[in-house]
Parts: sequence; C-alpha cells; structure tokens
Amino acid sequence: MKWLTLEDIKAQLRIEQDYHFEDDLLKRYGSSAENTLLNYINRSYDEVIEAYGCIPDDLVHATLMLVDSSYQHRSPSSPQQMYYVLYGFDAIVKPYVRLTSDADTQMIQKVPLGSDAKIAFSATLPDDLLMRDVDFSVDVYNADEKDKSVDFDKNECIYLDANEYMVLVDTDDLGVGTCMLKVTFRIPDLDFQAGYRKEVIRINPHVEVTG
Repeated sequence: MKWLTLEDIKAQLRIEQDYHFEDDLLKRYGSSAENTLLNYINRSYDEVIEAYGCIPDDLVHATLMLVDSSYQHRSPSSPQQMYYVLYGFDAIVKPYVRLTSDADTQMIQKVPLGSDAKIAFSATLPDDLLMRDVDFSVDVYNADEKDKSVDFDKNECIYLDANEYMVLVDTDDLGVGTCMLKVTFRIPDLDFQAGYRKEVIRINPHVEVTG
C-alpha cells in the first residue's frame, strides 16, 4: 500500500487494532482500492504527489470507502451492491480526475515560420460531456520558449464537430519550436459555489514550427 495503513483501514472498518487475523486480507483490499482510485482519476501515484505534494485527504477518504465496500460486500451478488459506493465516491473524487486528450501518437507536422498553423484538438470530458457543452479557453505556447504564446477563447476557435475544435496560429507569434496547448475547461458542477470547476489539460498537437 502506498498511502493507506492498516491502522487507517481498521479505524474505518471499526476493527480493533490488536486484531490481526485478517491483516493480509485488509492489505490486499487496501492495495486494490489504491489502484482502483488511481485508475479512476487517470493519474499515477507520482503525478498525484507532484500535483498536490501529498495524497489529499479527499482521496484518502475515497480510498477507504472502496476498502469498506470490499470488506462489507466480499462477493457482490448484484451490480447495485458492487457499485453503490460510487455515488458518494464520485462526488469526492471527480475534482481530482485528470482530463485526457484524444490525440493519439501521430507524425509531427512541421510548419515553417511565417505561416499560419492549423491546430485541431479534442479531449475526453467527464459525465459524457462534449466540448461543445462546456466553456473553455486555449493557450497555444512554444514549449521551448514559454513566454511566446497566443490565447484563444472558445468563440475564437473554429468548430469542427461536437468534440473537436481548431485554432489558427500565426507562427511568427510562437517562434521556432514545439507547439503545446493548455486548455482550461469550466466543467458544470453544482458542488462548487461558482457552478463549475476548472480543469486544465495539456495537449501535444504534434506541431513543430521550423525556421
């Protein structure tokens, strides 16, 4: 286990700390719950530590919920028993879910300096949302010279389809180097006072400006 301890698990399950008969079982549940949570939020352990400096209390709580579910329902007899924990779990964990780009590995597109670069981008959003459903902004920047960048609001992007947009960038504004996108989404979420939460995703569009 990377962040849970037996003491945490036993406290969650109201098991006496000096009861050791199921320690190996509880460790397996703990390791499985940690792996499940990392898969759910689409991050590695190291990425969580890098982003937050530690495992946030919310994620510790959510992991213990999974352990509790496994312990109380060791052999679920129905989907309802298997997934009932996800209702509360999802509300706790979803702010930590990393959004992902739909861009697969592809050939690098080389664009000469002084021309316009057409950069298409898309993303996988939570709750079956599509890009047309949410507000977002895009920062196109030079990965080699981060002070060179161009910003776009959603209404300045070119609509390609429900989940893909494109920006036209004057490469003179970026200079020679590798292009990167930082897309800031405002995801509707009534759990937040503003009615939405911000999620940031970095996308490599495989575009390189050449001299």
